Amino acid sequence: MTRNTRRVIFYSLLFLFLIATPPTIFYAMGYSFDWQKKTLVKTGGLYLKSSPADAKILLDDKDRKTTPRLTSRLLPKNYKVSIVKDNYHGWEKNLEIKPGLVTEARSIILFPQNILPEKMGQCTSTIEDFLLTPEERNKNIQAASLASSTAGWLFYQDSLFTINLTNYILYRTDLGGYIREQISKEFLPKDRYQIITRADRFSALGQTGDLYLLNENSGLFEKIASQIKGAAFSGDGKKIIYWNTNEIWVSYLEDILIQPYKKAGEKELITRHSQPISQVIFYPNNEYLAYVIDDQIKIIELDGRDRRNVVNFISAKNPQIYFSEPDSYFYYLTENQLFRVKLNI
Repeated sequence: MTRNTRRVIFYSLLFLFLIATPPTIFYAMGYSFDWQKKTLVKTGGLYLKSSPADAKILLDDKDRKTTPRLTSRLLPKNYKVSIVKDNYHGWEKNLEIKPGLVTEARSIILFPQNILPEKMGQCTSTIEDFLLTPEERNKNIQAASLASSTAGWLFYQDSLFTINLTNYILYRTDLGGYIREQISKEFLPKDRYQIITRADRFSALGQTGDLYLLNENSGLFEKIASQIKGAAFSGDGKKIIYWNTNEIWVSYLEDILIQPYKKAGEKELITRHSQPISQVIFYPNNEYLAYVIDDQIKIIELDGRDRRNVVNFISAKNPQIYFSEPDSYFYYLTENQLFRVKLNI
């Protein structure tokens, strides 16, 4: 090989190196060329996780395999994201992909289109009473007797919580009367109250519709809403839902550190209906709600990015609903008949 030939090969390789290196470096740094804008842009990613898994992912109606999946090198823009699976209600939302970031939707639940409820039998009481063991029922009777002269009471996890009728302060006792613990430091306004608790958090809902939340630091009840019909804490105690005749709201009690991010103290309107809302519960996890409108049980997600997916879950005559977390059964009572459903998710 002559010297000139070697020079030609060397400079050719050097030229190829100089041409190929910048695109390779930019590619490794997450950049891609946007042919529509005719410019180099930093790409982002999208992580999707669904229950059940192996659901088809469609981005702008194009097949992108199945969940769970991280799709990288997406140009920054809004994408129509669809998650579909045979015999299940689909999930759809427009999500923004931002440069250098991964957009996530980790709590996608696909609900079956055909529900086969299991009939439990006749029930003339509440669902909670029906599910109590004889021992638990006796304890509830004893608690009701002890709390008969209070402004409100709740028997929960072998503790009796009462609002004193004299000073309207919240106390905790046991059925034997050996423990007496003052929980709130100052009195509530005079009223009759429903006590709500979960994960060491307490709320009091008055008959007048005023909802109070106990501040863990100050020990004081703080009014957070008016004209409220009911309220419930999430299982992890990080949020509280409450509803009036036509609206459902959520208040975040702690920072939520997974997408969509939330700050403690944020409040959101979840949904509004012209028909009366009769009951709301967290189901099947802390990111979804089941609620009753007339003869329809609906399920709605809390993720409010773009829009909230809503599913018509079960139709029943004037139903009452209840979720048993220990065994993951969803119960509903209609015309004195009790049914239950368990999802394979």
